Amino acid sequence: MTEPQLRHDADSTTVREVEFRVEDATVLRGRLHTRGPGGRAGIVMCHGFGGVASHIDHYAALFADAGFAVLVYDHRGFGASDGYPRQEVDPHRQLADWRDAITFATAQPEFDDRYGVGIWGSSFAGGLAVVLAANDPRVRCVVAQIPNLSGHRNARRLYTPEQIERIHRRAAIDRAARRSGAAPATVPIFSTDPAELCVFPGPIPTPAIAAAIAAGTWTNTATLRSMEHLVEFEPCGWLTHLNSTPLLMIIAEDDRCTFTDIQRDCYELVGGTKKLSSYPGGHFEAYTTYFEHTGPPARDWFIRHLPTP
Repeated sequence: MTEPQLRHDADSTTVREVEFRVEDATVLRGRLHTRGPGGRAGIVMCHGFGGVASHIDHYAALFADAGFAVLVYDHRGFGASDGYPRQEVDPHRQLADWRDAITFATAQPEFDDRYGVGIWGSSFAGGLAVVLAANDPRVRCVVAQIPNLSGHRNARRLYTPEQIERIHRRAAIDRAARRSGAAPATVPIFSTDPAELCVFPGPIPTPAIAAAIAAGTWTNTATLRSMEHLVEFEPCGWLTHLNSTPLLMIIAEDDRCTFTDIQRDCYELVGGTKKLSSYPGGHFEAYTTYFEHTGPPARDWFIRHLPTP
């Protein structure tokens, strides 16, 4: 383990570089944001499919400025975190890692676990957040931003039937190849070639990934198995099990990745405390153009449901 590093931004928020081992000894790395000394209510955040922590650091800074301790980290296999296969999105491993991240965070001096923890996830991690909140009693409230809630329903809109068949056929070949020691098959996350199989067909959202590109931590690649997980993962059913855990769902009115109408349908399944917030743009504009429509509502949700100094 390396020695933690401290730095301070312009508004006196402390950002500490951290790393921690999860259950299988993989080392994950990220940043812990806080403002002022002492233990505080905490938030643990996760980035979306194929992303890295720098995509969402501006959210962490906003929440820390409101008085929370905030941990944001790279998923295993992405960014600065260890883990193999690289660039593989595995929801089951990511869920287990998120629980270990909460354990790590609440043991840090910046956090006071008596206050509980809020969680924030975006896109694919928005679905992960729903599953985690439904199962981990340490989670006091949850924000699911532009969440992937039904892999099967999304896939029928995101891909053609031929592309879905191609994903499953190539995934079967990849499984056999991996057993023989071959490297995992990969696909681009975005592609300018409409004939090329990629995770997110359509225009490349350059503004949303500009910071990660500049930092040199983002790669336009995912394993083929990641696509298989994407089309099979079904967080929606867990919404009925949130019970008393308050949910804020933030959606885009023109979401062509995790589809607005699917999110609205799933939202109706929640029987407990909930709120739906929307902005007029598309999926990837949540992080940039419409940050003022996505960041402050999440901050206010945490203020409402977690103790603050």
